[in-house]
This record gives sequence, structure tokens and C-alpha cells, in this order.
Amino acid sequence: MLRLLRLVVLLGTSTALHAAELTLPALFTNHMILQREAAVPVWGWAGAGEEIIVEFAGQTKTAKADVSGKWMVKLEPLAASAEPREMRIGARVINDVIVGDVWLCSGQSNMTMAVSDSADAEQETAAATFPALRIFTVTANPTLTPAPDVKGQWDRCSPQTIGNFSATAYYFGRGLHRELNVPIGLLHSSVGGTPAEAWTRLGALRTLPPFAQRADKEIAEISRQQEDNRQFLITRAAWEEKFGVQPPPIAVAAQGWAAASLDTKEWKTVTLPARWANLGAKTGGVFWLRKEVVLPAAAAGQPFSLSLNWISEQYDTAFFNGIEVGRADHEAPNFYNKQRSYRIPATAVKAGRNVIAVRIVSATHLAGMWQWGHALGLPVADRGAIDNEWLMKTESLFPPLSAAALQARPKVNNLPFRNVSAALYNGMIHPLIPFGLKGAVWYQGESNAPRHQEYRALMSLLIGDWRAQWGQGDFPFVLQQLVNNGAPAKDPQQPGSWPLLREAQTQIIATVPNTSLAIGIELGDPLTIHPKNKQAVGQRLALVALEKVYARAIESSGPRFISMKIEGATIRLQFTHATGLTAPGGRPKNFLIAGADQKFAWADAQIFGETVIVSSPQVPQPSTVRYAWADNPAGCNLTNGAGLPAAPFRTDEPPINSK
Repeated sequence: MLRLLRLVVLLGTSTALHAAELTLPALFTNHMILQREAAVPVWGWAGAGEEIIVEFAGQTKTAKADVSGKWMVKLEPLAASAEPREMRIGARVINDVIVGDVWLCSGQSNMTMAVSDSADAEQETAAATFPALRIFTVTANPTLTPAPDVKGQWDRCSPQTIGNFSATAYYFGRGLHRELNVPIGLLHSSVGGTPAEAWTRLGALRTLPPFAQRADKEIAEISRQQEDNRQFLITRAAWEEKFGVQPPPIAVAAQGWAAASLDTKEWKTVTLPARWANLGAKTGGVFWLRKEVVLPAAAAGQPFSLSLNWISEQYDTAFFNGIEVGRADHEAPNFYNKQRSYRIPATAVKAGRNVIAVRIVSATHLAGMWQWGHALGLPVADRGAIDNEWLMKTESLFPPLSAAALQARPKVNNLPFRNVSAALYNGMIHPLIPFGLKGAVWYQGESNAPRHQEYRALMSLLIGDWRAQWGQGDFPFVLQQLVNNGAPAKDPQQPGSWPLLREAQTQIIATVPNTSLAIGIELGDPLTIHPKNKQAVGQRLALVALEKVYARAIESSGPRFISMKIEGATIRLQFTHATGLTAPGGRPKNFLIAGADQKFAWADAQIFGETVIVSSPQVPQPSTVRYAWADNPAGCNLTNGAGLPAAPFRTDEPPINSK
């Protein structure tokens, strides 16, 4: 016999049900999963003063709606159960409610990336039949004030539901579900390209002056954006007319420049990304770019989306095999810098040679096109094989602009709402509180890398405040450290900002209680900031949770540096998590060594037991070592016997601890 969860709304002494006056959060829908072994909050809204009766699993709880209509009860802790139960709310029925562990999965684009976009998507989707694994995606919704609810619904994990769900969250949840054999609920609330400030409560941000000032500035800017951009369209047109840089119609001489059959022997070869000034232009003007691409037979007659990344200046017209496929001209707030995505119709796509042509109007020669061949989105097996060479020809040039003209150029208010401090907390985290959680998984940091020096304080603030707002204690918080990204490091003197962000992530888990970190320094892709291997990312996160949260006797971390000792011209490094220390493929790679002058050289490294000794003939008196200290430390290969990679580190900023 099914146990019933029945919510009955009573008006005074009347027994009549008024379902229209009872509202529940979107979280309370069919296929919901409740958190096991914890006081389970159930809440909603009704008429002020109305009594609410909640019955479930032999429990009976009552509450009375306050003056605002809000009510809440807390059920006693429940055991895990995959038995489907009913929730009755007046005449309505919520079906298939189960009990297990609920994890909130948040962050930016590498958390957002869907299963359908990850590696082996077709096979993974077909195999995704886990009825006790439940998924809920929060619809993106930045707001300036805390929202009462979200849009979304619970779904059972199946081939029909998993394709658009977060790949990182799914593979994490699948790992837990398989190992623990209990129902797992995944609350996915993430948005690509967002800083951690957007996910932090405004009241918390205002406790630290730098974040408070930034938040106030952003809120003011987004509040006036609509009016700013209405005025921008007017002032921009006047500025262009005054200085003679209005976009002209296609010149007679340029007609036919988009045709696939055009003779381009007079066009010059250029390499993108680049500014027009780097390609020989002395002023702004009208510039054409062409690129021949070879598509496989399987692509013929199949539509696809052509990505033209970050054309600086707004006026462009794109062609594919001579057919116009899109243009951008009067769009605010993204006038000066916008990524284009143009749909190529099936009828235009052929096997073999195809031609992309783009006509771009730029007021100044300091603008350009930030495009990589692999990022065009072409339907080929190996996008990395597409080079960055294009053909270029100038249609016409504008008069040069004086410094005063450039200074007078209208500015556009192009602040993305999703990046405004507290906006995503308001719309996508606040409404989830206080739904019962086991913990949180966080994959974010790319957007904060330029401000890495703030990240430790910011994330410590976010974690502490989320926990305080939920009121469920210091629930576990598992972070994914940034994976390798970009071109492989060649210069040991220029490490980039990502290793410093990774270091901040390491410091966070060393100082904030009940936090842990998954290392994936070798799981990236040099061609994209969105690597497809989310299976490994999710599994690493699951390993960390299984050891740190569920107390499984497993190894979830690669080697972690704890100390060093200078031994003449060498330095010996000591690690935790170093059982079976090894370097697949030969000696350990991607170590740097320096003396007191901090001039780093690539180091020779050898493993001795659970230590590594590093040296370099260029550094006879070493004092400092760094490992995997670059945006993309390609080839870093130090692991333990469990096959888990060593965490990046530097001895000149020693770790707080090595947990």
C-alpha cells in the first residue's frame, strides 16, 4: 500500500478545499526526490492564516500560513527509498516521489554543457536508463530582487530526458548512484560565462567593500541599460555621419566577392585572430575575408551553425557558397563585440570544397576579427585540423579618425544581466532554499581567472552564505578545479592566470570546513574551453564525494605537495596521496625550477619512492619549484598508483595544508 503525502488547506472551520489559493514551488512536482536522513522542508503559499496539514510516511505535520501567505513544515528524517509514493495537494496528485540524496550542481559553462554535447553522446544517451536518478534543471533567470520560485521540473533519468541535462552533473550523479545504490537527485542551476559574484547573495557581497562597490555599480548599470541603448542607437548614427564612417552599400567592384567561383589570386593570405591594423590597414573601412573549407560526404545536405567568433564592430554580412546566411548591424547592447552564429541551410552545404565569405565594416583599423579555425563549428571529424588562414581584400577605406573623434565615440551599455552581482543568486539559488540537500558541486572559475586574487575570499563568502541561508549546517561543497586550457605552455616565465585561480581553489578547501576538490589538470582540450570528456570530470567529482562525504575507503586525490628540501643543486619534494607514485610515459614532466632570482627553467625530475627530485643545469642554486604551473601544462604526468594526477603547486606559495 502506498504511503500518502497529503496537504489539505482549510479555510477557518470550513472543510472546503481551495486549491486555487494553494501554491507550491516548482520543486514539488512529479518524480520529486526528497533528502534522506534529514528534516525535510515542505513549503508553499496559501491565504494568510490558513492551516496546512501535511501527512507522509505515518507523520502528520501542521503549519499556518503567515501574513504573507508563506507556510512551511519539516518532516522527520526519512530512510532512503526508491518506492514511488503519492503527494496529494487537495484534488491534485504529485506522483512518484522517492527518497535519497539531493545534490545542487552549479557554476558556469562547463557545468552547463549538456550530455548531448559531451563525448560519446549517442551511446551515453542510449544507456541513460536510471529511474531512481532524478534531474531538475533550473531555467536561467537573472533578477535584481530575490525571486519566489524557479521554472523547471523533475524528470527520471532516461534516454528521452538526459540529452539536454548537465553532463558534469549527470556523470557525477551516475557515479554516486551506481556505487551507493540509493536514489540520487540532481538540482542543476548554472549559466555559462558567469562570475561567482553573480551567484552570491547581495547582502553577503556588501560585507566586503570591493564586492559591494562592484555590485552597486553593476546594479545601477543594468537598471539603466534599456534607456542607455535606446540613446546609443541615436548617438551612434550621428557620430558615424559626423566622421564619415557610415556603413556603405556593397561597391560595384565588390559585387561577386562572395561567390564560390571567384578568382582570388589578388587576395592576400592573413592569419586570424587579428586587428585590421596588423593586417596592413591604416584606417577603418570595409574588409572582406574568405576561407575555403573541405567538408566530408556525410555533411552534404545537412544544415549546421557557422560560428564567427567575436567580430569587433557590429556591421557584418556572412555568405556561404555565395548565399547570404546572416548579418548583424543594429543590435544593442552587443554592438562592439558579439559572437555570431549563422544557420547554414541544407541546400547550401556540399561535400568537398565550400567557401565562407564575410564582409565587415569597421570604423577603425584597431578593430578586427577574433576567429580560430577550430571554432567555426564546421561539420568535420577533426575541427582541430582546420587552420587559421583566410584570404583578405579591402573594398574601401574610411578617413582616419582623430583622437578626439575616437574619444567622442558613443559607448554602449553591454553589461550581460547574467554577470550582474547577485542576479543569478536571486533568480536561481534563492528560490531553491531551503529544499533538503546532501551537498553542492561547483564547477566555475574561468570567468574569475582575471581577478584570481579575489577568488578565495569570494568563494569562501559564497559557500558560507549559501550554508547560512539554507540553515542545514555546513553541508559538503565539492569544487572542480579548472582543467588545462589553451595552447600548451612554452615559456616558463609566463604561467597565465589559470594556475593562480587553481591555487585559490586549493586554498579554499584548505580553509573552509567540509569542502573538497577534484583535480582534472589533464582532462582539458587545447582547442576549446569546453572539453567534451565530462565523463572523467564527473567520475573524479564522484570519487571525491564517495571518500570525503560517504566515507568510502578509496583514494580520490592524486599526489598533493606538502614540503620541500634543498639538497645541493637539487630539490626533493614530498607529497601526500603518493602511494605508487609514478609518471606514465617516462620521467615526470612540466616541472619548473628557479633560484633566488625567480628565473624559471624547465627541470629534470626523477621519482624516488614517494618523493620527486628536480634539478636543472641552468639553476645551480635552486630555491623554488613549480609543477603544472600554466594555463595548459600539456604533458604533466605525475600520478599515484590509483592513476590520479598530481595537483598543480608552487613551493614559493606553500599550501596551507594538504587535505
